[in-house]
Amino acid sequence: MVPEGQGPFHTALLVATLSRLMLRVAKELFPQRAYFDLVSTEKQTVADSVRTLLLEAQTIFSGPDLLLPRQGISLPLQRDEEYL
Repeated sequence: MVPEGQGPFHTALLVATLSRLMLRVAKELFPQRAYFDLVSTEKQTVADSVRTLLLEAQTIFSGPDLLLPRQGISLPLQRDEEYL
């Protein structure tokens, strides 16, 4: 029996979600360029930003008052156009 969250479907879903997140963060940080055109230092900036987002999410969802309203959370601006 495969532990929950460890099956191939869950792995593929996690990879796809993280990839999409990386591309969206890259487009927010470098709106005029595609992720694949970034140099290694810019890609590292994207990775650091995603890591920070994931740590913030982990902190929020691990707290005892998960269902209480949050103060001071700023979400990125949403854009209408698709980048991919």
